[in-house]
Amino acid sequence: MLIGVLHLLPTDDPHLLDHAVRNARRLEEAGVDAIIVENFYDAPFKPRADFRTAVAVAVAARDVVKTVSVPVGVNLLRNACRAAAVISQYVGGRFIRCNAYTDIVLSESGLLKPQAPYLRGVKVLADVHVKHGLTLYPPTLAEAVETATTRANPAAIVVTGGKTGEPPDPVEVATARAYTHLPVLVGSGICFNTLTLLKIADGAIVGTCLKEGREVDLEKARRLVREAKSVLNPKRPLLL
Repeated sequence: MLIGVLHLLPTDDPHLLDHAVRNARRLEEAGVDAIIVENFYDAPFKPRADFRTAVAVAVAARDVVKTVSVPVGVNLLRNACRAAAVISQYVGGRFIRCNAYTDIVLSESGLLKPQAPYLRGVKVLADVHVKHGLTLYPPTLAEAVETATTRANPAAIVVTGGKTGEPPDPVEVATARAYTHLPVLVGSGICFNTLTLLKIADGAIVGTCLKEGREVDLEKARRLVREAKSVLNPKRPLLL
């Protein structure tokens, strides 16, 4: 499974919605299996998104759901998973991504606290040892994967590198695979030179590699999707 990331313009940009719809169409045309809407350009992020940001993301996600036929999800940065779940429910979304699902993470936005106890009735792509943060508990990746799998109810485990655009160590992807029965997704750094990671994982969340500047490059995205799907095991089921 390949999930294309729609990096929204800053939520006070007057072109936010036009940009969202245009790039969602490109992602679907490129052949992604799903799209996740993310307020990527709103940095610096608050641990919980403010009201204005949440409303802007909700309206953008609603327009994207109306535009495309593939499943749409929400990642409300930095860790506003409960608000993302509400947005997803009311706009017709199918899933969310949660940066601190069962982990306690020290980040540039402050301390990110686990959100799993507060999430019900939504499919969650759960980060473990998420990028741009230091996970305080569980201390090892293996323990984090096992904790998320056995003590919560995510739809998939997400493994990232240290920062946006940086791939995880193949050993960490293999570790995640060994400690869960759930699908494992590569959550950062998938591009043309890192597709071998998809031989270990069940799919990927791809954003940076698909763009030129702040726009999805359709031809580049088509090529990436084509090459990625040639590596992925076709027998692995879609999870959304």
